[in-house]
Amino acid sequence: MPYLTVIIPQVSNEHKEHLLSAWPTISKEMNALPSVLGVSGGQIVAQDGAAVTDFKFLQTIAFATLEDQKAFETSEWAQAQKAKYEAAAAGPPLVGLFKVADIPKDAKPKKFTQFSRITVGGEGEYEGVRQAWEELMGILGKESWGGVSVGEGEFVGLGFVGWDSLEEAGTAMREPKAAAAWAKYHTLGSCKDVMVKLE
Repeated sequence: MPYLTVIIPQVSNEHKEHLLSAWPTISKEMNALPSVLGVSGGQIVAQDGAAVTDFKFLQTIAFATLEDQKAFETSEWAQAQKAKYEAAAAGPPLVGLFKVADIPKDAKPKKFTQFSRITVGGEGEYEGVRQAWEELMGILGKESWGGVSVGEGEFVGLGFVGWDSLEEAGTAMREPKAAAAWAKYHTLGSCKDVMVKLE
């Protein structure tokens, strides 16, 4: 199973255009690194069901092994980018590392990706969370992926699913059965949901 680092940098509105213009080059350089399986990123357009007005960006970096993740983290390229970030950022980034299920190579990315993060009391509670998420995806008729946090600290589950549009997601989630399943899922832990428009 691969590993996925999810990063939300603390970028002020004044640095928005710089990040968006630099992102294609940054992602291309990361994808060229031998330790990296793949990179994606984009602007967060909604959070917990509400439109986001301030600039927020989410990026993911996939690795085949933890050793690859550590090699990337200590690489000259990553250290140089870290220094640039610290010089311009509004604060430290929000970072999570997850062990995730394999994503089929023929899976086609959607225009929007929903990331649902749920914090629970421990690993013993995760099975119920996974079942609730799969029940919701079954109602929606959606294929999704996810995983669990790696390392010490809080136990966090991550699920992500693609949508063609915000309208599709909103309509689907308002269906009574889906809304009930979504509400049930949210009773199982502390949740944070974001919608990302992939660049």
